[in-house]
Amino acid sequence: MEPSHSAETQYLIGSAGKESIKRLMGVKRPQLAIKEFGEQNTLDIPAAKTIYGLLDSLGHTRWSIHSAVLDSVVAAALKQIQGAPLPPDRHFALLAQLRPCLWTPRLRDLPLALLAKQPQLPIPLDIRDAIFKAPDLYNACDVAIKRQLWLSDASLFKAHMMPLIRQYVSNSELVEMSREMFCEYAKARREHPALAAIANSIDSELQLYMQTLGMARELFLETFDTALGTLRLDLAMAMHDNNFTEVVNNDVCYRLAWSLDVCINKRMMDDSGVKDMEGYFDDIDSENTPYGDIALMMSNPYVRHLQAQLILAILEEIAPNAEFSARQADLKQPMTMMSMGLSAHTLILSDDAPIPIPDRRVTRTFFPDILRFIKTAQARDRLLGISALTSSKRPRLDPESPVVGAVEGGLEPTPEDLDILASSELARQVLYAFLLKRVDNMDLGMLNLWLPALTQALPSLLGPAADDSRAEAEVARLRASTGTANPEPKPIQMSATIAAFEFDAFLQSLITHRKKAGFAVAAAMLNSVDQELGQGGCKIDAIQTPLIKLLDQAGRLRHCGHEQTIIFLADCAHALSAEYSSGGSSIKKKESAVYFIFTMAEHAAAHYAVDPAGMASLKSKYERLAAVSPRQAFNYRICKANCPNAAKFLTI
Repeated sequence: MEPSHSAETQYLIGSAGKESIKRLMGVKRPQLAIKEFGEQNTLDIPAAKTIYGLLDSLGHTRWSIHSAVLDSVVAAALKQIQGAPLPPDRHFALLAQLRPCLWTPRLRDLPLALLAKQPQLPIPLDIRDAIFKAPDLYNACDVAIKRQLWLSDASLFKAHMMPLIRQYVSNSELVEMSREMFCEYAKARREHPALAAIANSIDSELQLYMQTLGMARELFLETFDTALGTLRLDLAMAMHDNNFTEVVNNDVCYRLAWSLDVCINKRMMDDSGVKDMEGYFDDIDSENTPYGDIALMMSNPYVRHLQAQLILAILEEIAPNAEFSARQADLKQPMTMMSMGLSAHTLILSDDAPIPIPDRRVTRTFFPDILRFIKTAQARDRLLGISALTSSKRPRLDPESPVVGAVEGGLEPTPEDLDILASSELARQVLYAFLLKRVDNMDLGMLNLWLPALTQALPSLLGPAADDSRAEAEVARLRASTGTANPEPKPIQMSATIAAFEFDAFLQSLITHRKKAGFAVAAAMLNSVDQELGQGGCKIDAIQTPLIKLLDQAGRLRHCGHEQTIIFLADCAHALSAEYSSGGSSIKKKESAVYFIFTMAEHAAAHYAVDPAGMASLKSKYERLAAVSPRQAFNYRICKANCPNAAKFLTI
């Protein structure tokens, strides 16, 4: 497609073209003007009259004919533009020729395709200004063109990038993945479209990469949302995966990101990962270290969960000979890293903020106390033949064994332990890791020792729940006025955001792991509840089974607690359905189990009605849960109880 060399060439497109045609038709008779125009522009095609006649007889208007011809010409021109790259001089000459097409929607793809084809060449200032001034033209540009514009206009880039970052942070799939405490979704997270959209906008541009990191820090200061820590690490690794060497070489946190990413993919922080991180901190310039950026990366839930598991692994090695263990000093590094992540807001806000020192009460009081529980758990595992290196040999659990019980030896958390748990997120996360591991080994007795402590700590972490009468009155008022029951969820103080997220993560991981433990745990839960319910006269509030009490309290405070309650009940219903189908006797009183499942569902609804913003995601969740329900009536009753207008978004 060669550019014209005539300096006087005038293109009859846009408003100027319309005016030229009007003048042409005004000075001569229209038919003569059209004939002369065709002869001058090589449009006098002998067969055209015959073709027009044929198309006229087929009912085609001249407008539709000319539109089809124009589309064909544009397609042919685009094919030529998308061919071999042009030398810069021919590129700019052709671009000048096509410039008038920018203001004609049906032709603007031609200059935009040429700009996008060779994005390494600068956009001429007149075209750049034209795009800046026309929002519809800017929106039609390929991201490669926009990227050049962003390099010269930071506010325009921020207007594009901030919504993408917010979409990443609020994406329900990514949030649910990050709440899984055993890093099971590393690949799915790295390949998620929300991350790809951000990385594609940046491409290999170092300036845009650094600006994006600045936006992530800015948004973290506003929200405390640790998903931004995940984004910080994943963006660094996206640059690595795409071989953007300049970006990687200028990111002082890249080496740390690479080490952490290896650990996340392995789902454990082993000795090699620890040494890599120690080497990173040994090599960096302590006076110019961007501790805010490092802390943001350490706030990543995946990283904090691995650090908590590493601390637990060290404590497990210390437990047999706590007084003489040489590994006490090994606790310092992961505790410091966790403390940095939990203090990311302070470290980002101030360049002079000191590196946080872990709470001494955790190391001097809580860890020595929890070592006693670890030693008891290790003794139990040895007795049952469970290897410390693998959980593949899962012990059998008698479904008739009581779920409410104590570990032998009279162990129980001390008041000081409870006080530390209420104030230290690091202590809570180590406890979460310990309890989830005990669930893997079917140690429900140990779980039941600590769940009451967490239930007791919830109000201090998240604020007290509304009393039942007030909650029910609010639900009734909303139902009467709007036909729905959707009170706003209780807001969480900004400083408690991480604590709330980690409690959600523990609860989700606990329910997930309890499901993986199999039918026996669900049956044991139902049998234990039956012992408390008696003949059905006991209220749900009076049940002392620790998991039920925790779910009840969490369901009043957290949307995730409400969802996990439904998943728990659906799993119990699945066990009950299997009993009905097989005629088994593991669940002693099936009628009591049915009563408990239905009553618990409606009880949960009285505390926490479904948030309208969550309906779309809940629809798919409830549809998945329907597959494991014993009866359509069960599915309907749970949905109806937890959202009065369920019929609007769920087909029964």
